Amino acid sequence: MDMEFLWRSVRGHPLAFWLVVTGCIGLAVLINEVMPPSYQANVSLVANIASNPESSTYNEFLASQMLTKTYEDAIQSRSIAMQVRSQVGTKDTVLQLLEKIKVRTDPGTLVIMLSYTGHDAKEAVTIANAFAETFIAKSREIVTSANVSILDRASLEETSIPVSPRKVLNIAFAAFTGLFAALSVALGLERRKGRKKLRRHLPDHDPELGDVLLRIEQKHKGGSAS
Repeated sequence: MDMEFLWRSVRGHPLAFWLVVTGCIGLAVLINEVMPPSYQANVSLVANIASNPESSTYNEFLASQMLTKTYEDAIQSRSIAMQVRSQVGTKDTVLQLLEKIKVRTDPGTLVIMLSYTGHDAKEAVTIANAFAETFIAKSREIVTSANVSILDRASLEETSIPVSPRKVLNIAFAAFTGLFAALSVALGLERRKGRKKLRRHLPDHDPELGDVLLRIEQKHKGGSAS
């Protein structure tokens, strides 16, 4: 791409260039304002098998790791969600609750990370903690020799910061996209302007000059593509 031609295109069509850029950024700002914010409440749990004198520490650790994977699925069960829904009194259905909750375990640790995402920060905190407490009570029925406890409860202070929309990232992406689109528009307008200017200097009744014009246009298109 010829930088001189690019700069000439931008200087020749400043209105179109800035309209496209500001339009893209304005659209991103509008989306940021229209989209409802989402809040994520996080709870961390730790699970381990009760110590057994006949078992080695390493075997107990492996058994506890396997247990956390089992708990990862158990927390996201319909029975837990039904109890949480009844306890909290949310309008969401059981399936909606399960869609908003995410559970993961970190390899090599006994920590279970539970997160709940909703449009109300206070409700997200309440539901996330309710899932953790309900599961702890239920876990004693799954494996009697296991211990599950809460490391960190969900707090309103941390949850009150929305996780989406990511306003700064959206505006930065819109500015980059708008700049690329504006350059494309300016280049297109400048090429169109050049072709019109060339046609005005060539008589339409001369077929030879018409063929020359056609070859110039084809060469110009090929050069711009390369």
